[in-house]
Amino acid sequence: MAGPDQHEANDGADEAPAADVQTAEVPPVGRHVHPDPAPDAEVSARRRQAILAGHGGDAPMARDLLTDPTAPVRVAALGALDRIAQSGGVDGLTTSELATSLGDPEPAVRRRALEALAGPDQSGADQADHEAAGTDTADRDQASRLAPALVVLLSACLGDADHSVVEVACWAAGELPEVAETTVDALTAVAGPVDGPEPGGHEDALCREAAVAALGALGHERGRAAVLGGLRDRPAIRRRAVLALAAFEGDDVEAALERALDDRDWQVRQAAEDMLGPGATGDRP
Repeated sequence: MAGPDQHEANDGADEAPAADVQTAEVPPVGRHVHPDPAPDAEVSARRRQAILAGHGGDAPMARDLLTDPTAPVRVAALGALDRIAQSGGVDGLTTSELATSLGDPEPAVRRRALEALAGPDQSGADQADHEAAGTDTADRDQASRLAPALVVLLSACLGDADHSVVEVACWAAGELPEVAETTVDALTAVAGPVDGPEPGGHEDALCREAAVAALGALGHERGRAAVLGGLRDRPAIRRRAVLALAAFEGDDVEAALERALDDRDWQVRQAAEDMLGPGATGDRP
């Protein structure tokens, strides 16, 4: 969301004539503002080529554009190869290409790589596709051995310097329960420690919210305390935490949901009531 209007009137007390007003640029505010200049015609054309390659199944074209010097084209090429892989093509996104993109210097590329990592087909072709293409067992085993490298890169993205990458990495980790043993502690660190009166964790509230949601999706016992701690955070995170508690059981969970019935935010109260079931509110108004 962009920041407040920088040209807001000040009651006309010392308003300068229009001719004397300087038009100094104000830096954009907010995570969804794009401060970089729009791509030029050549970059836009290459980006369009990459997108069309994905829809047309042209893996060689998409692969050539995956090393483009501009991030928008690399993002489109990565998405194209991911689309080809998901559609059953044996020449789609490979594990090594995905790993390279997860370490790309541009946050936009890393975000798109995380989406591909947690998508329905994380490694390109499945076993049937490999058999149809005549890929031997040794090649498939080599591909499977690359998977731990992707987990390491996912963990690195959970500590990324770019907040938007951390947010998507939290979502991706929540979609990959098979590696929860590796990612749960990093998610807990993003969601925030609970050994204090105030919430900790990541400075970006959206990252904390995504981490709490991921911990609820995983239901890992080591994430329980962080989810309970989310009930002391901002309203949006408290709502996420209430829903995330569906993955856990115990007296502490029941007590936390009971307390949430008296939360000052009505959506938190409603979520807690839905979780506890009929009659949860008792004699409350």
